[in-house]
Amino acid sequence: MARKARLLSPGSPMYVQAKGLPSLKIFASDEMKLTFLAWLRDAAKTYQLTIHAYSILPNQLEMLVTPKDEFSLSRTMQSLCRRFTQRFNQQHHKTGTVWQGRYHSKMIESDQDLLMCQAMIDLGSVKEKLVTHPEHYIWSSYRIHTGQESNYGLVDVLPFWHLGNTPFERQQNWRNWLTELSFQQS
Repeated sequence: MARKARLLSPGSPMYVQAKGLPSLKIFASDEMKLTFLAWLRDAAKTYQLTIHAYSILPNQLEMLVTPKDEFSLSRTMQSLCRRFTQRFNQQHHKTGTVWQGRYHSKMIESDQDLLMCQAMIDLGSVKEKLVTHPEHYIWSSYRIHTGQESNYGLVDVLPFWHLGNTPFERQQNWRNWLTELSFQQS
């Protein structure tokens, strides 16, 4: 049976999730996370995929991205996942895929959904109970969005710019809104 075609509109933001096999903790070491982030930046630059938010959790990757053309996302993910699988298998003396099927992607339609998607990605570490506050998790874009870390190539979505007139206002308003959201979820 043929694969179902992905819904994709170049220039439209998308939520992307890639899950590891249930039996594997694919992002177990900081070294693997750091390597993965470097490869993600390289592949995104090569294939023209704009990254707005990300979270690397022990067994999955979540991102908010905008593909420039119809191949940007698929080529980025193919390059990234293939490269990561090879490295993981070499380090752990395994063969075969480490991924649970193909990555999942969904177009984000409204500005409100876009901000909510970015918030859920930035709060992923809290939801997974890895930390009690997202600022304590260095493997997501939260610290970049709140000005606690340098921006390594992320591009803010337009609705994020509406959170304030200055970078400081936007960062503070984002921090406040996510703190409020995390209390509502607990």
